[in-house]
Amino acid sequence: MKSKKFKITLLIIMVTLSSCNKWLDIEPKGKILLTSAQDYGLLFDNITSYDNTDIAYLDDEGWRNASNIASVWNTWNLTAANMLYLPNTVYDRSFNATGNSGTSGTTFYQSIYQRISKISNTIIYDKDKMTGSETEIKSVVAEAKMLRAFSYFMLINVYAKPYDKATAANDGGVPLKLDPFIETLPVPAKSTVEEVYAQIEKDITEALPDLYATAKTPYRFNKAAAYAFKAKVHLFKKEFDECIEAALESNRLNGKTFNLVSLVNPVTNKPTTPLYASGDENLFFAATSSASTYIGQELINLLKAGLQNYGEGTNVTDARLDLYKRPAATINDYMFILSWVPSAKEYSPNVVGLTTTEVMLMLAECYARKGQNEKVKEYLKPYLESRYRNYIHANFTLPSDITNTVKFVINERRKELTRGVNRFFDLRRLNTETAYQKVPARLFPADPVATPSIPQQTYTLPVNSPLYILPFPSKVIENDKRLTSNTW
Repeated sequence: MKSKKFKITLLIIMVTLSSCNKWLDIEPKGKILLTSAQDYGLLFDNITSYDNTDIAYLDDEGWRNASNIASVWNTWNLTAANMLYLPNTVYDRSFNATGNSGTSGTTFYQSIYQRISKISNTIIYDKDKMTGSETEIKSVVAEAKMLRAFSYFMLINVYAKPYDKATAANDGGVPLKLDPFIETLPVPAKSTVEEVYAQIEKDITEALPDLYATAKTPYRFNKAAAYAFKAKVHLFKKEFDECIEAALESNRLNGKTFNLVSLVNPVTNKPTTPLYASGDENLFFAATSSASTYIGQELINLLKAGLQNYGEGTNVTDARLDLYKRPAATINDYMFILSWVPSAKEYSPNVVGLTTTEVMLMLAECYARKGQNEKVKEYLKPYLESRYRNYIHANFTLPSDITNTVKFVINERRKELTRGVNRFFDLRRLNTETAYQKVPARLFPADPVATPSIPQQTYTLPVNSPLYILPFPSKVIENDKRLTSNTW
């Protein structure tokens, strides 16, 4: 029986998502086909968001209104379970997380695999059928490989253990689906962490020569974005020299930043000029469908502290803090939280993709680990100048020891890479190092008077908690009996 590709289903969906039909060729028999490399490339532009619902609040930055938790007390939903770090014995995430139960709904797991199979793998398989110049065809195939690599990076950092060189060859990873056919199942059912990372790196290596220097849209990889992602993969593998090499190349290709010091109005809590996905700072843009609105007291205090412990005065303030304000007094715990203000039309935060500032922070972390503080200062200079009001680089000092310098950079990552997936991913990778382990703790509710029905208690997320590895959705396991979820 001839294999049927995932592509047809996707293209039917795409018709409903877009009013632009000029790239669809509807044949008399009802087949919907793509023909040119340009046509195939348009598939990437509908991928702008990555659902982080299942891991939202499994970190130390997001906050939830206490009244929302009170409304589901002892009848938990996913938000409350994550907010209070409830174990799987209390709230079964394999069955109850978004879209997991029954046959309806789409989980993060399924949506990512749909992108891999229906878009990336289809483009890679169809490359010989495409019309267009050799350069156009090669570039769209390279973009497909980058999307596949990025997708597997997301999957492996949600459903498997963090990369550990000593155990990665034996640690369970995720299925590697490398073809677009409906009926084929990955063999083996689940590849190891080492094998998944090897595939990620293979795709990046093969893609890099054929990527454009400037992507056609912010939702596609260009060379600077690919080098940034390559650096991030090496960072997560603790290959710091390789991370530096890739990050330097990305930084050379694009080292621009949004100057938030001049752009953010502290009175309106908005940028004076809209900051879109197409802005220079964004290398590869990807948002979330459920970015946390509120941040809690710990992150607020970190933002307020500025750089006072690093040689700068009290007048050096963080411009990012001005993008938040206190919510209405009707919000329980409002005195202990801040709410993000700009709308998407005013500021589109790149909370999942790749930015020039993250590249600078990766360089800073790697050089800090090597004890090269002058390099740390060199590559943080444009980042710090664009984030801190009244910053004077000559006054900036770093700790004399490696551990505390690395911790400084990690805290800067917390401030810069909020409201997405990065803090959850960072907690996972850093928990493999004793010096940088963190046990997130929440005293909740922060104001017990505001929510008397909830007993005030400190909730913690221990190092190597089972919650750091999400179970595969129950209906996925039902469909492939060979699969088992990963554990510590």
